[in-house]
Amino acid sequence: MKTKSFLCLIALSLSSFSFAESTATISEQLKPFNNVRVSMQRMLRSADNRYFLDLYAGIWNPHGTLKDLTENKSITFKGVQRGNSLNLKSVSVDSSDEAVTQYTLDGNLNANTGELSAVLSTIDGSLKNKIDFEPAFKVVDKPIIVFKFYGNEDTQQASGKVLKRVDIINKTDNTILQSLTGFNAFSNSIGFLDINFDGYYDVVLSDLSEGKKVEDKHFIYWMYNPKTKQFQRSPQLEKITGFPTLHGENQQIDFGDGQLYQVEKGLLNRIQ
Repeated sequence: MKTKSFLCLIALSLSSFSFAESTATISEQLKPFNNVRVSMQRMLRSADNRYFLDLYAGIWNPHGTLKDLTENKSITFKGVQRGNSLNLKSVSVDSSDEAVTQYTLDGNLNANTGELSAVLSTIDGSLKNKIDFEPAFKVVDKPIIVFKFYGNEDTQQASGKVLKRVDIINKTDNTILQSLTGFNAFSNSIGFLDINFDGYYDVVLSDLSEGKKVEDKHFIYWMYNPKTKQFQRSPQLEKITGFPTLHGENQQIDFGDGQLYQVEKGLLNRIQ
């Protein structure tokens, strides 16, 4: 009996060692990816509720759309960012020719709180308004995080590689809060935006599993759950094909091809 028990222990030890070695091998196959662009959409509202700003900042070409809810007017901006300082100029809807610039939007963005202190001006000097923006959907316990990306080479992809793991890192103490796995995704960029307008940012990946391509517009949605403080996948959203364009002022998502959804109390309802 002792001999049998000893042999069983050896077998279990070898099995455990084999599993650990296999896990390590799988882990080693994933290479860290640098230069993955995080496309973060900030939805900001002015303190007087007149303006709504969709802002993409923290990237080499910051841009956004300012909606004047009083005059029912939209101004599209693009420009530069140096540190927390934003300098944006208006562009025409159909052209990026800066010769048609009419407005400027300059300000300082607090990347952690999402607050933006800005000045909206006209080129001719006829307008110069100070505007204080804050997150359109405010929460007090929003996590402050950064990402680390891992994947491997894949010659079948246009980028030559595929994203397979995203680590969610606590920006304060650099600890790993969660590792997102179980997918094949586009490796050049990810989306970081508040899909369900609850004040918490969600992770959106372009799905490349089962032969899908970026142009197929299939996405993987990792939604942040403030109760568990974890990201979890949304099977409901992943059934919808199309790029999610957010209209935060109306809490609507337009996936294109007539697919317009209203978000009410976290529930998704198709209205077109």
